[in-house]
Amino acid sequence: MNNTDALLKSLTILVTSNGHAISRFGAQVVVMGKFLDATFPHLTATQCAEITKSFRHGIEDTMSLMDDIPLPAEYHSSLLEQTNNLLNALDRKSKAHG
Repeated sequence: MNNTDALLKSLTILVTSNGHAISRFGAQVVVMGKFLDATFPHLTATQCAEITKSFRHGIEDTMSLMDDIPLPAEYHSSLLEQTNNLLNALDRKSKAHG
């Protein structure tokens, strides 16, 4: 096998591996989204407040751990966007009870 064949084989393995990882991640996102859809309507205002506090703390801990790890800007913007989406939804749900 020449170098070109070896390179193509390596690239094929890499692309396949990345495709599988993305598929697994996508499945996890779908399951978590459906879990939120199923549980969210049943939350009380008190539960929303407790979850908000715990969630904020968890995100702050995660962000402090990631300070020393170089990650793409897309990671940070997506993390903040998704965090704000969930916090806003919890706030709306809590206010709907009040």
